[in-house]
Amino acid sequence: MTSLSTGTRREQNKRATKQAIVDAVAQLLHQGADTALTANQIADAAGISRRTLFNYFPTVDAIYSYPLHQVLDTMVESMGEAADSVPLLDSIIQALKSDEVAEQLGQVAHFGAYIIGNEPNGCITANMNEWQQATADVLDRFGRRYPHADSFSIRVLTHALLGAGQAAFDEWMEHIPAQQNQNMDISPELIATFHTLVTKAMHTLEQGFNHFPLNSTSISKDI
Repeated sequence: MTSLSTGTRREQNKRATKQAIVDAVAQLLHQGADTALTANQIADAAGISRRTLFNYFPTVDAIYSYPLHQVLDTMVESMGEAADSVPLLDSIIQALKSDEVAEQLGQVAHFGAYIIGNEPNGCITANMNEWQQATADVLDRFGRRYPHADSFSIRVLTHALLGAGQAAFDEWMEHIPAQQNQNMDISPELIATFHTLVTKAMHTLEQGFNHFPLNSTSISKDI
């Protein structure tokens, strides 16, 4: 009993330290960091040593991707906690309503805008690797949650969810005025817009695309 309790407390402390590091990065960005943040800057802002920083995150890029992993973990966990009668996407949409997920999505949006706006060539490869790792993590979690589902269906679901989230982010980036993106002065209203777009993306997956005018004639008229 004591061992389990200690282990739980240790995990809670680890998560708290990771979140403190992430929050320190967010604060640096809010303060107007106009160059790539260094490990030393982040460690100083978080009140820890550089060595401790790398005990929790293997790279600086892994810090930027941490909120994304948190959101994905919450989504998968919400599916596991939902009753069998609750459709998968409904459980995700419900999870998106929580204040915790809203805060995590805010950091996903903020960090993503920073990477694209300030490091267009410096972090793309590293963050692609993080995205691939996130995909692998979700595939693994889905596989364990639904051991009797065929692997192809799980793969399709995973990529559909991640792709919908990416579409929401791309759409959201178009809402950010260039000056705000450059200065990282992203308002709470813009963060709320991202939250709304992610939720809308999940609703779109849930509803399907049969209502879309996807024939060539209708598309040409729309354009």
